[in-house]
Amino acid sequence: MAEATEQPSGGSKKTIIVFAAVVLLAIAGSIGGTLYFMAGDTEADPAEAEPAEAPTTAIYHNLRPAFVVNFQTGNKPRYLQADLTVMARDPAVVEALINHSPLVRSRVLEYLADLDFYELQSHDGKQAMREGLLELMNSILREEAQTDGIQAVLLNNFVMQ
Repeated sequence: MAEATEQPSGGSKKTIIVFAAVVLLAIAGSIGGTLYFMAGDTEADPAEAEPAEAPTTAIYHNLRPAFVVNFQTGNKPRYLQADLTVMARDPAVVEALINHSPLVRSRVLEYLADLDFYELQSHDGKQAMREGLLELMNSILREEAQTDGIQAVLLNNFVMQ
């Protein structure tokens, strides 16, 4: 005996497809609605937002022209020429430094002229000078631009004569 297999008619296939589509849409809608209500308020309060990460790329700005200072040591005039570069990570700090560069140059020249010529010849003297310049420049930016952020003062060229 041969058994006949029943094939669903064309109308039955459409019904099954429509039923499956309705079930899938219902499931997708249910998941979407659940996620929407679980997320709560989609507008974040600016005070609760995580602070933006500080830029991590170093920005270098050369303070040109080089600083030249005269020293009087005994009967012999001495000179210092220092080509300085500052490093920061925030472009706003570099912009503030550029905006206030006449004041920065003036105070750096005064600072360098007050240093001891012989102390600057040692490694420790140069390091102390760089740290003093760093503090000086950041204090100027704090006073004038309400910002600071210079992280290092670098010596590109340092000539004493």
